[in-house]
Amino acid sequence: MLVAILFGTLAFTMTSEWQLFENNDLQAFFPKLPKKQVQSLNTAIGKLEMNIYMYEAQSEDQDDNLVYGLITTEYPDSIINSETIEDLESFFRNSIDGAVSNVKGKLIKESEIKISGFPGREIKIDFKEGLAIIRMRLYLVKNKMIMQQTITLTDKDNNPSIERYMNSLKLK
Repeated sequence: MLVAILFGTLAFTMTSEWQLFENNDLQAFFPKLPKKQVQSLNTAIGKLEMNIYMYEAQSEDQDDNLVYGLITTEYPDSIINSETIEDLESFFRNSIDGAVSNVKGKLIKESEIKISGFPGREIKIDFKEGLAIIRMRLYLVKNKMIMQQTITLTDKDNNPSIERYMNSLKLK
């Protein structure tokens, strides 16, 4: 009985330490509230706006991960939509290849996932030849891309905070 109470207390304590981040479309728990940046991109399909929510752990935080990130980008509905099945594979392939190329990394894992019935992909990228692992989940929710990521040193890969963060994402 004492063990059950102790585990219950520890689980409650761990949950209360993380901060709930919310916007109009989604919510997720971060170890501390992320900072927001907005970045505009001129692309072949027009100007896109990326809303970037990032928490970078400090050494005093004693976190297993270096970075927790959440990025949302809305595309023109006429260009891409999760209901346009024939475009999904090339959309995800281009997104994954772009992510890997941008960090000059190596794709080491890829799988199909879903969130609330919407399609997605989960990937792992080897960064700087074994220095770190970038874990990403990319979802296409109607015409909005939601990208969730963590960056951790390779020797801390698969730590519980990665799963906790990744699994905390909920659509509204």
